Amino acid sequence: MKPNHPLHLASYLCVGSLLLTLPLQAFPGARGGGRGNQPNGTTTRTGSYQSLYHGSGTFNSSVTRAPGSATGTSTWTNQKGTGTHSFDNTYTKTGTGTATGTHEASTTYANGKTSSSQGTWAKTAPGDSTYTGTHTGTNGDVTDVSRDTTTSNGVKTVDSTFDNTTTGKTSTVDKTISTSDGSKQVDTTATGPNGKTVTSDQTFTKTSDGYDKTGTVTGPNGKTSTDTNDVTFTKNGNGTITRTASGSVTSPSGVTKQTGNSETWTKTFTPTPTATSSATPSTLD
Repeated sequence: MKPNHPLHLASYLCVGSLLLTLPLQAFPGARGGGRGNQPNGTTTRTGSYQSLYHGSGTFNSSVTRAPGSATGTSTWTNQKGTGTHSFDNTYTKTGTGTATGTHEASTTYANGKTSSSQGTWAKTAPGDSTYTGTHTGTNGDVTDVSRDTTTSNGVKTVDSTFDNTTTGKTSTVDKTISTSDGSKQVDTTATGPNGKTVTSDQTFTKTSDGYDKTGTVTGPNGKTSTDTNDVTFTKNGNGTITRTASGSVTSPSGVTKQTGNSETWTKTFTPTPTATSSATPSTLD
């Protein structure tokens, strides 16, 4: 029997994993402290991947960061064809530890269908932020998305709501993230429109060459699956980097299915030349 609890969880997150990570991933300063140590310039990554069950393919991406903005495009090709994704985000400091931003993104899949998202983001305090926007799915459904992130005593809480304006159905995803001494605990509860819930509790532990992940997923019927994943990063002699993941998922009945994939890529960073000027530096960065 194929373990289906992770599938239950995925069905409740059907608006896409991109939306679940939008503010943290899309906005340069979302993790606190402005854009951190990320330098201005363009980062490109080109490579290939091989998955245990989903075939192989190639990918390339380019992300350009500048004071107050981040833009990027990515393309992937596999047995289904070629897809593309692009995003354009802005970031403006409004005070000490506060900022606002905007987000736009679009994706075109191999079958020609498209999806898009757009919204606004505000950093209200170090570690705290809000996001409000919409997501248009490949079927044309528009989902209102809201997300509140708060941090207290080193524990981050992320509460997301997805309101499908076409069907009138609402789902929620509540997540807590805590870190300490090289480990991270991520606990997630997803509640579907029917009120049923799926919970996921995952522990990430840093290793010398990557990290290990172990966890459980409990479905709406109360039965639990377990999962493990070992991720390693290897710097190859030719300058490429290989990420390898191997693990398994065990269903409540005790049936185990192996999982795994690998990616190898070349990463290049081209910095933006620093202009010599007596003008006051931008407050955006």
